[in-house]
Amino acid sequence: MADGASVIFTSSRVAAAAGVASSVYSATKAALNKIADIAVNELAERKIRINVVSPGPIQTPGLLTVASEEIQDYLASRSALQRLGNAHEVANTVLFLASDSAAYINGADIAVDGGSIQYMLK
Repeated sequence: MADGASVIFTSSRVAAAAGVASSVYSATKAALNKIADIAVNELAERKIRINVVSPGPIQTPGLLTVASEEIQDYLASRSALQRLGNAHEVANTVLFLASDSAAYINGADIAVDGGSIQYMLK
């Protein structure tokens, strides 16, 4: 990897959640976040930026396969924006973090969740 590179991990908002039947998925995403935290320090001398993108509920073919319309509506209702996100919104966040416009962003975990966590805590 070249000095000055940008590494972007894809995690999930469930890394910090304690949802029923999500222990393995949540734990692997939490571990990924910790790897990113450590990599920030390990790669600092090479000026390699490490960031994490953590999507919330995103309308993808995978979600449509496993979640009924009722579940999708429920997930959307838990977002401050009252909808599911889409893959382009996640991709645009990744593109931004990889760009020179984000040259001073390092060690961040960017939530792409429509404000779900804050909205659920209101």
